[in-house]
Amino acid sequence: MQIGDALDYRPLDIVVRTSFREGMAVRLLNWLANENALILRADPSLPGLYESGVVYQRETVETWSDYLAMLEQGWEDCDALAAARAGELIARGHRALAPGDGGYEAARRLKLRSIPAEVFLRTRTEPGERGMFHCIVRYQVGDRWYRDDPSARLGMYDGEFRPNPWGNSPEPRRDAA
Repeated sequence: MQIGDALDYRPLDIVVRTSFREGMAVRLLNWLANENALILRADPSLPGLYESGVVYQRETVETWSDYLAMLEQGWEDCDALAAARAGELIARGHRALAPGDGGYEAARRLKLRSIPAEVFLRTRTEPGERGMFHCIVRYQVGDRWYRDDPSARLGMYDGEFRPNPWGNSPEPRRDAA
């Protein structure tokens, strides 16, 4: 099967220029995560992110790809990878987790068909300087939140695989990021 056969996939570049505001960027990335969930539900034969062969690659021009465009391209950076992983958790629930992922046992036991997930923006700034931004995923199993960093798992650190630099220790449930 070719990528997106069941979805009538035709690539289309859409450019949206905005002034950067963290809240707006996170809202747009979470919109993309929900679109990815729709794509994955429409075509269950699509591979999961970590089985797809997609790798992390830094961009020179900021581009956010949906799941199908990402698969076709074969690489993405932190924002689209986080939106892809969040969409996968939303669409596939416990089936998107593997042993070693935070909440894996509980999600399997609960047979979660969907796992609440969102793109989470990490920011590191110095006063008066432009900040560094990195997108990861935050997801909820039961009353705990876990973090996943797809970029780290897919080669951001000079191609070296890192299972989850954010760790699998759950965070207490909280309503705001």
